[in-house]
Amino acid sequence: MPARRPRPTPASVIRLTEATGASSRGWEAAVAAAVKGSDVKDPVGVEVSRMWAEWDGRRLSRYHATVKVAYRQSLKSPPR
Repeated sequence: MPARRPRPTPASVIRLTEATGASSRGWEAAVAAAVKGSDVKDPVGVEVSRMWAEWDGRRLSRYHATVKVAYRQSLKSPPR
């Protein structure tokens, strides 16, 4: 039986967009809020750029995260 050839995949690039999110539940929820708040439909990865929190005098009260959301963008074939 001959080996199956992999299907050619359409040419694509990975793009990044920056987003910020916040949550009172913790860092992970703040990162998730940033990804969900971005305009990316199908994210493939996330890089956390910055994290900070508000302090209410006794404890951390609100968590914030700035992230870079990665997504795949298909390249259009040049006209022939």
